[in-house]
Amino acid sequence: MDKTPSMKKLWFLAVVPALCWSIRGPAAEWVMDKETSRLEFVVHYEGTPIVGELRQFDTRLRFDPRHPRQGHLRVTVSVASADMNSADINSAIRGTAWLDVAQFPRGVFDSDRITRDKRNAYIARGTLSLKGVERAIAVPFAWQEGDGSATMTGHLDLERTVFRIGTGEWSDGSTIALEVEVRFDVHLKRVPD
Repeated sequence: MDKTPSMKKLWFLAVVPALCWSIRGPAAEWVMDKETSRLEFVVHYEGTPIVGELRQFDTRLRFDPRHPRQGHLRVTVSVASADMNSADINSAIRGTAWLDVAQFPRGVFDSDRITRDKRNAYIARGTLSLKGVERAIAVPFAWQEGDGSATMTGHLDLERTVFRIGTGEWSDGSTIALEVEVRFDVHLKRVPD
């Protein structure tokens, strides 16, 4: 009896493991380009929108757009880097009524549940920790990938008082609206395998 493997068997042994690896293999690791990425927030003061920026933040992502459920997203923000283009306002928002940066210097969003919403659009569900408060939120984002680089863009609305931001006289929303829009444009580079 000939014990030489058939061509079909050799093909099976060669192709199937490679196929399984491509389906189940680890998602790509991505790191943020800090020079070109932006994280902004928009507040309304007496109905007028004012744009601020969080100038120091970092995004770490493990993600394959074909298999988003394998992904993990972690965003860390230096809250003290909030800049509203006014020295007086910047000083005020660092205080205890607003961001209380002395006690809570960092904000963190951590998600290990990423799903596809539609073509090139995804939702990262996770926990936002801000000013000592943790809340489950969903962050929708669009994904555009090129040669070793990608862009993640999106926006979401948060109610500031849920995170105890703007307490006391500022908590009713009559002067400064309760809703804050967060906008991001994050540029990423793929970590070589």
